[in-house]
Amino acid sequence: MNNNPKQPKEFDAVIGGYAPDNSAVLGGIAGVKSRFKSGVFELQTAALADALNYGNAGLDLAIDALQDSSHKIHKIAVELLQETEEEGKQALLGCQPELFFTTLEDWTAEKFNPETGITNPSETAYIVNIEQLKLLLQNPQVNQIEALICHLSGYDCYYEVSHDFYSYIDTLYEARQQLSSLKALFIGDCRDDRYKKSYIGVGDISLILQAYPNLEVLHIRACCNELECEKLQHNNLKTLIVETANLSDVAIYRLCSLDLPALEYFDLWMGRTSEHSSAHTIDSLRPVLFSESFPNLSYLGLHSDYADAIADAIAQSTFMAESPLLATLEVLDLSMGNLTDAGLNTLIESEAIINLHTLNIALNYVSEEFIQEIKQSSLIDCLLIAHSQERRSYGYSPSRYSVLYE
Repeated sequence: MNNNPKQPKEFDAVIGGYAPDNSAVLGGIAGVKSRFKSGVFELQTAALADALNYGNAGLDLAIDALQDSSHKIHKIAVELLQETEEEGKQALLGCQPELFFTTLEDWTAEKFNPETGITNPSETAYIVNIEQLKLLLQNPQVNQIEALICHLSGYDCYYEVSHDFYSYIDTLYEARQQLSSLKALFIGDCRDDRYKKSYIGVGDISLILQAYPNLEVLHIRACCNELECEKLQHNNLKTLIVETANLSDVAIYRLCSLDLPALEYFDLWMGRTSEHSSAHTIDSLRPVLFSESFPNLSYLGLHSDYADAIADAIAQSTFMAESPLLATLEVLDLSMGNLTDAGLNTLIESEAIINLHTLNIALNYVSEEFIQEIKQSSLIDCLLIAHSQERRSYGYSPSRYSVLYE
């Protein structure tokens, strides 16, 4: 047994990387914390890598690193906690639910400069228009790129497919061998307006899913009146986000019928479809609600003007489905809809949310009185996000998103 306190233990770091008799040993968790506080990126990185070897104290250090102002340090902490057991993952959910999952936030967005070229392909999400994409594909490091953000033009295309959408699709399909490392793809409007969704349209996304079997993130922000996708299997997609105020029941059904066994994060904006009633929308969502398409889903976001009907359908699925969706779901996000007291009460009474970590009902029409009653009576055990509720006038039934406009 080594009883010399100056001798390094299995996980201790040594100044200079070796341990002569007179060297200073940065021993134990105290040494890990000291290196992390040094402000030297290399030492901080090594400290975080070592931290989880020291039990709860090291785990606490990694959790604290989530608040670090350095994007790189923050990213390393997220990656470490994603690989831990339950406590580390729960810390991510408590800090910011999206950190629990793979999204485009895992890469630093940067406009592609043809003169500078590709400088950091594994950590950067390069922002391109169609012409810049073609130049990027000529770079010898293109096969190392992991993330792309493709911005659509065509602000004169009101609710129609953008002029260059299929140029992107064709170019990306033809470059599938060159972009062999691609993990994340955004395609859509460059304007990220929380309160207004795009009227620039997209069309068929099937070729993207077929061409990139290693894709982990697909994020679409556009008018999706003409969105199409074939019913196909993709074994590696973890995150699918569709931001839109225009989505038909047919498109909803096609998205929900994709066979995505690895999908963990599904965020779908639906609005109110003009062609059918809420019953048709609920039918379109059935493959998700009954865990037929996405068996490993952990985050479900459904933003709709049929929020009460969706809440009722989720509650019913808990006792009708062979593998209930909410048995394994961590986060249910019904924010930015028109959920009322009745819809929320349906979820509570059914005990459909008993296994949830987080229920997000922000920006809806739930009364403050009911929210306070829930908090005071401990009707639910999960984290409840319920800020910014709209008030309902007597006899008024909200028919639109509480905050989304066109």
